[in-house]
Amino acid sequence: MLVLSGVLVLAMTSTAGAAVADPDPLQEEIEQVLARTQGGVQISRNEIAWDGGAVIMSFPDPGEAQAPVSTAAAQRLQAKVTGRPVGTAEPLQVSGGVSVQAADDNCPTEIFGNDWYCFYQNSDFGGRRLQWNATHKSPVYFSKYDFDNRTSSWSNKGGKKITVYEDFWVNNPTKLWTEYAHSKDSSVDYVVDNRADYFVTS
Repeated sequence: MLVLSGVLVLAMTSTAGAAVADPDPLQEEIEQVLARTQGGVQISRNEIAWDGGAVIMSFPDPGEAQAPVSTAAAQRLQAKVTGRPVGTAEPLQVSGGVSVQAADDNCPTEIFGNDWYCFYQNSDFGGRRLQWNATHKSPVYFSKYDFDNRTSSWSNKGGKKITVYEDFWVNNPTKLWTEYAHSKDSSVDYVVDNRADYFVTS
């Protein structure tokens, strides 16, 4: 009986150990970003927020190309930073009997204010999505969010003009592109792909 109990305990321990050892690639990626940055808080399975939601990074689920629509946690923060009522949520449209967000890039819509702009890790608005709403006259460095030299597409939902730079040469930055009001680019030119270091708005 004692031997049987020992075998049962060993089997249970081995099973538990196998479950713990099974990696979660999404969580590992999020933890890497948190370790490389300061002030970030994981607010959902897919999202990190900085400065109370003024900056949010969203990650695709494993096997998915694009980060999902902002979660309820992110939408609460988005409403708060833009002064919208509690309970404000992304509008949905019905397509083929399924409710989906109207935008193809998942950058927050005008329901949260008319000035959201997003940068994407991959072309076609894929990979990580990093989003802002506020005006930034001083440079905002992507390195603060582990996103330097990672931008391949972008979406500017609002009325701001956003200028993106590379800071390879000290005190002599190179302008890479300008994002005009209500515009987007699903794939930046190959000569500026993965070169963005910072941006300013006007």
